[in-house]
Amino acid sequence: MASPLPAPGRTRTGENPTERRRFLPEVQALRAVAVALVVIYHLEPTMLPGGFIGVDVFFVISGFLITGHMLREVEQTGRLSLTKFWAGRARRILPASLVAIGVTVVVATAVVPVTDWANLQRQALASIFYVQNWVLAGDAVDYLAADNVATPFQHFWSLAVEEQFYLLWPLVVVGAALAVRRVRGNRTRALRALVLVLFGLIVAASFAWSVLQVNAGDPAAYFATTTRLWELGVGGLLAVVLRHTDRFVAARSVLALAGLGTITLGAFLLTAASPFPGVAALVPVLGAVAVVAAGRTAGPGSLTWFVDRPGVQWLGNVSYSLYLWHFPVIICFGIWADRRPSALESLGLLALSLLLAQLSYVLVERPVRLGRWARPNGRMLIAAAGAMAMTAAIAVTPTIRAQVIEQEWRQESVGIVVGPGSGYGAEAISGTRVPAFVTPDPVIVPNLRDVHKELSRTYAACAGGAASDVTPVCEFGDPAGTRTIAVVGDSHVRMFASPIVSAAEERGWRVVTYLHDSCIFSLEPRVARFAKPCHEANVKTLAALRADAPDIVVTGMYGDSEFASPSDGVDGLVRMWNALHEAGSRVVALKDAPRPRRDVLECVADHSTVPEDCAVPREVAFADPGHATFDAAVRLAADVQLLDLTDRFCGPEQCMPVVGNVMVYRDHNHITDTYARSLRPYIADALWPAAGSLAQHAGEAGDR
Repeated sequence: MASPLPAPGRTRTGENPTERRRFLPEVQALRAVAVALVVIYHLEPTMLPGGFIGVDVFFVISGFLITGHMLREVEQTGRLSLTKFWAGRARRILPASLVAIGVTVVVATAVVPVTDWANLQRQALASIFYVQNWVLAGDAVDYLAADNVATPFQHFWSLAVEEQFYLLWPLVVVGAALAVRRVRGNRTRALRALVLVLFGLIVAASFAWSVLQVNAGDPAAYFATTTRLWELGVGGLLAVVLRHTDRFVAARSVLALAGLGTITLGAFLLTAASPFPGVAALVPVLGAVAVVAAGRTAGPGSLTWFVDRPGVQWLGNVSYSLYLWHFPVIICFGIWADRRPSALESLGLLALSLLLAQLSYVLVERPVRLGRWARPNGRMLIAAAGAMAMTAAIAVTPTIRAQVIEQEWRQESVGIVVGPGSGYGAEAISGTRVPAFVTPDPVIVPNLRDVHKELSRTYAACAGGAASDVTPVCEFGDPAGTRTIAVVGDSHVRMFASPIVSAAEERGWRVVTYLHDSCIFSLEPRVARFAKPCHEANVKTLAALRADAPDIVVTGMYGDSEFASPSDGVDGLVRMWNALHEAGSRVVALKDAPRPRRDVLECVADHSTVPEDCAVPREVAFADPGHATFDAAVRLAADVQLLDLTDRFCGPEQCMPVVGNVMVYRDHNHITDTYARSLRPYIADALWPAAGSLAQHAGEAGDR
């Protein structure tokens, strides 16, 4: 986050309070506190579960400093130069950030698997052009992107919010300056009164929108500028009304202590599960306002002993660079080591981050900010545009390299077509033998770089959002078919939709889907953020299925699902399945696929010739609590058919990530659509058992 505008001199307690304090050590200390919270949270989140609120403290500081700077310029000159303002921001923000992005791209491609290079480039470019918050907001509501691996650039979302604020806020001040130009009398008072009203309206609207979006469960609310603008705006309002004084010493000391205490308490009590920003963001925002408003304190209870510590002031100086560097250091280590750092390693990563921050501050930040060559505003803006373009060119190099690798993969996979009787995928399994490859060369399909896209878009478009209380209905197969099969449930049922629909079409059946992301089809809500709308949607879906009972209902659940108690989970499934059975439907309970290791895509990319190295023990793959709940419900339900495809994923001991040249998983819990299609013969045999089964023919093909 940006540090205060440089200015010489320091005003001590006792000096003329009407003189503007040009350096605010308490703000610098507050910045040190904010960056410390964020860094500790990213290194050891269990130690400080609410440390992310340091970003909100930064927002208040930035809004306060930048608004005060703009108002002083208008009061002194009667106008605000946008060119000068934006050049100043570019001079202050861009050099260190672009160096950090460029270096991170180069280092990250050495540790990040090629499967993640596209996302790495996307977020690097979004960071360069300060739209990272909107990219992450889009990912937050895009179910297919929700499992994207964290990149070293995600922390740039807050800088993007600030930069967007820097585009809007000066326009408001310019408008106010023009409006008061013809005012007779005290124009300074008129200007401050007008911006107070304008800022107040923006803050009120943004805060109200933030509360509404957070209460509605919109995951994009955390990143959106519209829901964060009020936090910077509150700092702006403070700059309008605040007048530093040496009076009320005791009261101001109490205010500063209360502010710091509020921030500290919030850092310990808030967690990643807390609805945020919304009302909860008032904790860090009001705490920061209190510290800044208290100003320079003295006497018993004063924070001066803390504020004036050289180490605290140094940390405030390098806070922006530390914010830039700490996250790439942590993320790159995590990817390289494939685990979280130990306590000792966290100290080492902290030391490295501080070293990089100091080097960045001394060698990049200060020289550019204070250098004469960067003084002309026009030259600075041109140089900024050129530097951004050069950094963008560096950011796209991973994709160029990945395209070369991808072309090699495509050439290798020519001739491998997965389909009934092909012998690839699940059809390669023979008895207890689960081979990774059935070709002489270790070729994997689909392309590892694009495997994350392997969740059928056709059925994804028919799925309800997690926060919705309605489950959409779609139809496939033969619309005139006299027999109907319904596919009902969450994304772990949806991932089997392709083979079910394909087999049904072949038999002239009509297919109806009731699909709902993160919503198990149960009469007992799971422990989840959107449990209530999911339950409401399930009640409606059950009513629709009972009113027009399909011949077959295929349903299931995510194996990692948890309920208030195991008995509640079992009871909810049993009651749902029994209700469907009583309505006249044959209920087929589809057991979830085994859970792979969390970094399965990265592991296979690193071990593409020996994917067995990325297999997981069978007992581990089914250790999630939902599997036990599901198994118990199958045993207790009145009449339900179990469809268990475990032996099409696992051997006697291990569950494989690659089977018959086909990548099984698209992320850490969904299977690829290509592998799902290879399961068609076995699913068809379970749904429509008959002599001379398709699976038998597939088994014969797999023996070839």
